[in-house]
Amino acid sequence: MTTEETIADALAHAEDLAVQAAPEQLLLGAVDRECGPLVLADLLAHELVASHHLMQRIAAATHGILNATAPAAPGDEPAEAGDPSPAADLAAARLAGVAGRLMEQVRLGLIALRRVRPDLPEDEDGIWLALRWEEERCSPEELERRVAAAKAARDRLNPPVPKTPPLSPRAEAVRAEAMAVAAELAEEAGVADLALAAVAEHRGKSFFARLFTIELGAIHDLTMRLAGCADRAFEHAVESAADPALALQLSTVTARLGDRFRRGLLTLQHLAGGPGGPRKVTGLVWGGPEPGPFGGAGPANDGSATAAA
Repeated sequence: MTTEETIADALAHAEDLAVQAAPEQLLLGAVDRECGPLVLADLLAHELVASHHLMQRIAAATHGILNATAPAAPGDEPAEAGDPSPAADLAAARLAGVAGRLMEQVRLGLIALRRVRPDLPEDEDGIWLALRWEEERCSPEELERRVAAAKAARDRLNPPVPKTPPLSPRAEAVRAEAMAVAAELAEEAGVADLALAAVAEHRGKSFFARLFTIELGAIHDLTMRLAGCADRAFEHAVESAADPALALQLSTVTARLGDRFRRGLLTLQHLAGGPGGPRKVTGLVWGGPEPGPFGGAGPANDGSATAAA
């Protein structure tokens, strides 16, 4: 048997197993040479919202456990106090650990999604510098107008090129069948609306950034509340001269959740194009009073004939 025949047999065996494990329309869309990358990107978006949904559900359950066993606040009646339980605190820590792992999967998925979804528009990848004489500058409104004019001139001279060519009617039909099956799976996971928004969103990173911001709030809440549980467990262990195993477990989970928050904050900053983003100079405009050496119009570093005129 030749190498080609061996590979063909292996692929046929893999396809037989695949059809038993997943709907055929979904597989056909994923392996299609033309629309396959888009289908896989949409499936990743569906998985991200499913993980977000589970993370929030688990965080809510953990919150309920912590509320039920929280100590009485100052001024509360004794009857309103919870019943602190090491077993309940440990159960909350285990749930929070799973929520943290789901959040990490969402974070890494967001990074991957930015690389595999060419339909998402890119944000401005740099900054515009305003040139001016010392102590001579135009108003902020005028500078904003000039930057907008410079961007428009750049786009006219160098129109954006589509990252991927449009799909053929055949590929569009294959993709539609695959996503119809994916929509049914999203319905089963309880995230039909989220999945639809994740695929149809055209505002770039804003939708997933919003979801991830919500996760950051939830994970911070769990971090602080479990830190309180760990503190009380340590205090109890010291007073009773007992093994601080529970306190150590709670502290470990708290540390991991704090690390998830830290990583998530950096990822969110990158998604939003914050101070940690690229600072490449995109163009130069005249920021001094009129008339400027560049007429207050096109980019100062534009060497085209139009700008020179």
